[in-house]
Amino acid sequence: MTSTLIPRTADYEVKLTAEHETLRNTIRDFAEKKIRPIAAQIDHNNKIPPDLITQIAKLGLSAITYKEEYGGLNADLLSMVIALEELARVSAACSTVFVASHLVSEPINEWGNEEQKKRYLVPMVAGDKIGAHAMTEPGAGSDVAGIKSTAKLHGTHWEITGRKMFITNGEIADYYLVFARTSPAPSKAERHKGLSAFIVERGTEGFQVGSKIETTGLRGSQPSELILDRVRVPKDNLLGKEGDGFYIGVKTYDRGRIDVSAQGVGISQAAYEAAVSYAQTRTSFDSPLIEFQQVQYKLAEMAIGLHTARLLTYWAASLKDQGKDFVKAASIAKVTATETAEKLALQAMMIHGGYGVATEYPVERFLRDSQIIKTYEGTNDIQRLTIAKQLLRELKR
Repeated sequence: MTSTLIPRTADYEVKLTAEHETLRNTIRDFAEKKIRPIAAQIDHNNKIPPDLITQIAKLGLSAITYKEEYGGLNADLLSMVIALEELARVSAACSTVFVASHLVSEPINEWGNEEQKKRYLVPMVAGDKIGAHAMTEPGAGSDVAGIKSTAKLHGTHWEITGRKMFITNGEIADYYLVFARTSPAPSKAERHKGLSAFIVERGTEGFQVGSKIETTGLRGSQPSELILDRVRVPKDNLLGKEGDGFYIGVKTYDRGRIDVSAQGVGISQAAYEAAVSYAQTRTSFDSPLIEFQQVQYKLAEMAIGLHTARLLTYWAASLKDQGKDFVKAASIAKVTATETAEKLALQAMMIHGGYGVATEYPVERFLRDSQIIKTYEGTNDIQRLTIAKQLLRELKR
């Protein structure tokens, strides 16, 4: 067997500390007291109260992985995963606000200059500002290189024109990371070249938040259309170097998939808890459901899926924290955790019987939410392609 395919023991090291557990308990306590009572209302009304988003941010969700010099907590990605998991366990929509905002703060932290960090990253870390990552267009989703928005330099300003779709946080964001083409692609084989990333502030002339896009899940954090009509942004708002847009986007998604995996774990945990609780309290033929072997079998399968998804997600985060190659692990975790969320939601619905499809119970919401997390930050089919490409690279070493 090719030696590059044989894993090393150190590659599977996951260390959970007392600090991680303290963080988990803090987030869970907040979620139970402040979010659970209104989780169904958030889904029904398709809106998260703005003050709740502020409270979650001030709890540290916007600061966990950033350096203290920018107001951060200087903690690891595993800490972020645990926090997002606990939020998603109660409201996947609430967790989505921060998953999406990290797609702006992370690239500014990674590729921004000091002036950009002071101006944009610091208020985001403090929880005072929210971000929206604007890559997807009507004709460009998984095909990032296919975006049509353009940015032209006119002296001291860039002029951006284009239309973005399915932008999470589009309605509520303060800062938008907009990707546009600054030069034509050299060739069909190099379509990814010539893209650049720009920081655009809400309220900039020519920038308009279009219609909200109603989706089946993550209600409360619905995406929006963005319209950019000759939007003028300062030359200094270019993130990284001109032409770095594709690289910035792809590298940001590599890390962001771990956040989405955490959402999958949270939804899976919620479905598992709901199924166990219902099986203990609901009786049939004068016996609790949990005493029937068929139900026990389903619960066992749910436990297997839940723990597998959690361990793979923690593994991917730990590889990133250790500075190791985590790209394949992130894709594996994303596919596993999000598809586990769907599977466990369905199993929970079956255990609930007729009540499983009733909106007064949360299990049908878990199923709807799972459909969205399977799709964004790179569909699961794209993740399988990423895993295959990483395998081919390993074989060539």
